[in-house]
Amino acid sequence: MRNTATLNLGALPGGTHSLARDVNDSDEVVGTSGSSSGDRAVVWTKSRNVIDLGTLAGDWASEATAINNKGEVVGYSKGPRGMRAFIWSSNGGMQELGILPGGNSSRAMDINDRGEVVGSSTSGTGEKAFIWTKQTGIVDLNNPASVFHGFIFIEAHAINSLGQIIVVGRSAHDSMMAMASDANGDEICAPAPPSSFLLTPVLVR
Repeated sequence: MRNTATLNLGALPGGTHSLARDVNDSDEVVGTSGSSSGDRAVVWTKSRNVIDLGTLAGDWASEATAINNKGEVVGYSKGPRGMRAFIWSSNGGMQELGILPGGNSSRAMDINDRGEVVGSSTSGTGEKAFIWTKQTGIVDLNNPASVFHGFIFIEAHAINSLGQIIVVGRSAHDSMMAMASDANGDEICAPAPPSSFLLTPVLVR
């Protein structure tokens, strides 16, 4: 049996709850804590100090979902404009990652040590999985090949140091029709459960 030590990470001043979501190799933990100002994305340092990462301008709450080994944190901020994906660093603070064309909300779910971020964004044609880099900005992970095989990638949950990405997808038909109804408006079928995929970068010569 593995011996483990349990440590209560605590919460920000005025908060009564907290939720940890990820940990890096430096023993830094990220998640969300209640506070006197509402829920906030936080980092628990190795010394177990809790750092409030704040929110994007004008927002009232934020959540952190992942941290890489450089201490860069991703998550989303919530406010009157809806949800907005962010990246945070100790020297750059919190920065918005953007939204796919035609959308109104986004969430960042993971970041690797190269600073590549993945998540989900609404768009003009529904929810789509995205990847974000400093060079390209936010990019839809769907491509003609995925659509050809009958799937729309709607969420990207994780990315590793090789750039491999875990995504969740629905059939293109279900993405276009959440449910079908007969002439009387009665539900006759429901969308099939989503499927998971591993995307691996391919070197194009």
